[in-house]
Amino acid sequence: MVFGPRFLIQAGFIIAVAVVAGIERVGTWSIIGLVAAAWIVVAVVEIAVWIRHAGARRRPAAKPEPAPQPERAEPEPVVVRADPVPVRTPEPPRIAAAPPPPEPRAEPEPEPEPEPEPTVAYLPISGVPREWNLWELERLTRDHATDDVAQNEERTYLLMYLREFAGPDGTLPADFDGLVRDAFGDLLSVVAT
Repeated sequence: MVFGPRFLIQAGFIIAVAVVAGIERVGTWSIIGLVAAAWIVVAVVEIAVWIRHAGARRRPAAKPEPAPQPERAEPEPVVVRADPVPVRTPEPPRIAAAPPPPEPRAEPEPEPEPEPEPTVAYLPISGVPREWNLWELERLTRDHATDDVAQNEERTYLLMYLREFAGPDGTLPADFDGLVRDAFGDLLSVVAT
């Protein structure tokens, strides 16, 4: 589809109406109404042009109509019906009987459960707030990394931010005891010894 000069004139007209209405500081609804009226004018012009072109296409150069030819009388078709041929119906398929179910096997006796491996019980860490060594916590986090990637990353980022509060020897103030116990609870039994 190629846009001709008529399209550009119509688009320019609608834009000009909107710009002039904006310069004159007309209200928003008035601008919308003016642009709609401009669009209606453009649509009426397009319909008029279309009707004019459609009328020109309908009136092609006059061609003489061919003289009607006399109708020929066609013979009436003859219908020949053949005797119906009997259709043989197929036999239903034969289904073999299902084999008898196998005899149930005796269930083997379950194996005795192995004895659980002994586990090491850690003594609880005293509830008294204490100062923790940041470098020791970093070593434990690195040595005892788990399959839980999110927990490993959380501990790594926490240790990075705790460096601001650690002393030169890596000791964290006792104020951070609760945070350390929450984040490193399962590793603290190793440090507490």
